[in-house]
Amino acid sequence: MGKTQGYQAVPGCGLQCTVTQIDGVLVDIDLEGVNNRKNLMGSTKVMTDNVLFDGEEITATIEESSLVGAVASKPYKVLIGNREWMTRNGLVVTDKMDETMTEHEHLGQTAILCAIDDNIVAMLAVADTVKSEAHLAISVLKDMGLQVVLLTGDNQKTARAIARQIGIHKVFAEVLPSHKVKKIKQLQKQGMKVAMVGDGVNDSPALAQADVGIAIGTGTDVAVEAADVVLIKNDLLDVAAAIQLSKKTVRRIRINFFAASIYNLVGIPIAAGIFVPWGLSLKPWMASAAMAMSSVSVVLSSLLLKTFKKPSKEKMLTPKYYAKFAADQELDNISVHRGVESLPSSREPSKQGSIISRLSGKKKTPSPDHTSLLEMNNMSDSDSSDI
Repeated sequence: MGKTQGYQAVPGCGLQCTVTQIDGVLVDIDLEGVNNRKNLMGSTKVMTDNVLFDGEEITATIEESSLVGAVASKPYKVLIGNREWMTRNGLVVTDKMDETMTEHEHLGQTAILCAIDDNIVAMLAVADTVKSEAHLAISVLKDMGLQVVLLTGDNQKTARAIARQIGIHKVFAEVLPSHKVKKIKQLQKQGMKVAMVGDGVNDSPALAQADVGIAIGTGTDVAVEAADVVLIKNDLLDVAAAIQLSKKTVRRIRINFFAASIYNLVGIPIAAGIFVPWGLSLKPWMASAAMAMSSVSVVLSSLLLKTFKKPSKEKMLTPKYYAKFAADQELDNISVHRGVESLPSSREPSKQGSIISRLSGKKKTPSPDHTSLLEMNNMSDSDSSDI
């Protein structure tokens, strides 16, 4: 097996390392099996386009490109990352490479360049499958009066393509984990209540910072631990259902509190004998029964929450929704920003902590907010584009 040394990774850019002891792997590889591998989609011929070797561009199948330049055992310097990462390491991304990457990015895929010994030899296109219910879930959240924003580490072209598919009109692309926290703090300083939905390790700081962190149950353990609400099923529609259930719960709490207050404001003076001169009084057993009925009525009122049923997907797929879906696919009014947009600050501290600390009214002292290198670059030049 191969061995890696000098591993270095830069968030938002790429990684580099030195690979050794792979000559045996290159010799023993089953090239015919690779080119004729079978999966659930069937047999696929693997092709590599625009292979670069010794500065010349060629087109080859995987068996040719894997054997190009095979020499005696030696270390190989490997670079994997985006355009910026290649430029930082002194490599030139040609116009043809950029054009090929752009084509994939417009399809919602993240294009990654691979270089060996300072020669760019391959381009990989990676994409997360958009959940089938994503657009419907976003539409339901918008109908509830919520503003939905996409924070992603993908580049701007990929983020724009994904946002168009799911119906989000405001996107912050190329966002690092610390930048997600920064953005949430900015929104909180504006007096907004922020709910963050995520499932990855990079989402965990933002989940902890948000007023309500919602994690997908199938996500990483770190995200689940950092979130306030964990959705058991891998269904984005449960986000809207959780918000609807929470609103009904809060409303029921207020109704119970109001009913109990009225009950006690009327019952306590009677039990204290204030109205005895007018012939209105309660015997001890009557007061005990009335107090028990108060508790029972509150419990029965709370049990009405069990009648809540999550709206079915079939009922949400109305003609109005289909019309909205078609309009979102045609319109191109997506606002894409790079990094974190500078927002006016306020003196209101950001809210962070557990549900108990929020209910108790205690606020944590906000930590100093340091401006990152990417944000400083954004302040010097305008990298955001509005359409």
